[in-house]
Amino acid sequence: MYRLAILVVAAATVLTACGSSAVSSTAAKSSSTTSGGSGKGTPYVIHAILSETGSATFLGSREKKSIEALASDVNSHGGIDGHPIKLDILDNQSNPSVGVSLVSGWVSSNVPFILNGSVVGTDKAVDALAGPNGPLMFDLSPGVQPNAGSFVFSSGVAAGTNIQADLNFLKSKGLTRIASITSTDASGADGLNQLHKALALPQFSSFHLLTSQTFDPSSVSVNTQLSVIKAANPQALIIWTTGTPLGTVLKGMSGLGMENLPTITTDGNAVNAELTNFASVLPKHFYIGTGAYAQPPKSLPSSLSSVIANFDKVVAQAGGHPNEAWALSGAAFLIMVSAVKALGVNATAIELRNYLQTKMKSYTGIFGTYNFSVADHRGLGLNDSFVVQWNGSAFVPVSGPGGNGSPS
Repeated sequence: MYRLAILVVAAATVLTACGSSAVSSTAAKSSSTTSGGSGKGTPYVIHAILSETGSATFLGSREKKSIEALASDVNSHGGIDGHPIKLDILDNQSNPSVGVSLVSGWVSSNVPFILNGSVVGTDKAVDALAGPNGPLMFDLSPGVQPNAGSFVFSSGVAAGTNIQADLNFLKSKGLTRIASITSTDASGADGLNQLHKALALPQFSSFHLLTSQTFDPSSVSVNTQLSVIKAANPQALIIWTTGTPLGTVLKGMSGLGMENLPTITTDGNAVNAELTNFASVLPKHFYIGTGAYAQPPKSLPSSLSSVIANFDKVVAQAGGHPNEAWALSGAAFLIMVSAVKALGVNATAIELRNYLQTKMKSYTGIFGTYNFSVADHRGLGLNDSFVVQWNGSAFVPVSGPGGNGSPS
């Protein structure tokens, strides 16, 4: 009975007090906030580790704002069954080893789940900390490919799915002679791998990958690789890298007179501020395959339309734009809130994982309609991917679901 009492106290402590991170590090940047609202119960702590600084800050800084804004919105409607949401957010500095060091304290405290951002390398390093009892890691990078039945889930549309939508779009335009340039980091390597897998599918047999170039993301110039691409004379170019390295490629393209080449990139670059910074070197036809959030709400089915409209409203009120960075963390946050509401605030990592992979079907979220399963810890398919064009200030739909047809 004495041991039981200790366990009960420990469980309560994890639930109500673990908002103060067990990790102590002078290098760590941590914030803990409870948004005001009508919830009157003890706070429910949601843990997130994001790239607020470092090379992925263009994602992490906005991911933080997104979950803060959505937490405030949920709390204004009663929180989770009367329990206001409290956020405990740490900065992994875009460094995998920092992320592992910081999250280790949460793991030892048996927190049920962690929102884990912001790019493939940092996400996968932290994922390795999930043991046989969790915690559930909801990765914010679409480039992560979760194993079946694992404690890892991935936000957003998969890179391979978006690439298939991209190819469908290019095929509809008769642009089948293509080239690619990808960074050698985890995100770029996954993009190149997924491109080769897609091109091996029967429906894309008409495509010819004329050349496939790679580069170190720390490179200050990729003119050698781009010169090879230019000489191959492709009809379209696929760039798979995010952030500053994208700028390096675009600057090189501009300098070599390749600005008229139709160009597609990963949805990790679907961030308004980033693309605005690259305005002077962006190709004239610049496309991105991404989720439903980039579509006008009125063009979507009614159930999904209301979700996207509310997301747009919350983001606008927080002073942001409804782009990929806001959507990746926002989608994962709302999915986990829905799961906790269904199971109760004492739900364990195992219970949350089992609920997502067996019970969460036809769930309407920011990226589309989710159908998770033991084998699929993403829940989204080809019909949840749309191609958009950046027009200098906003994303404009240019395809229907899966990159096929015209926008609704």
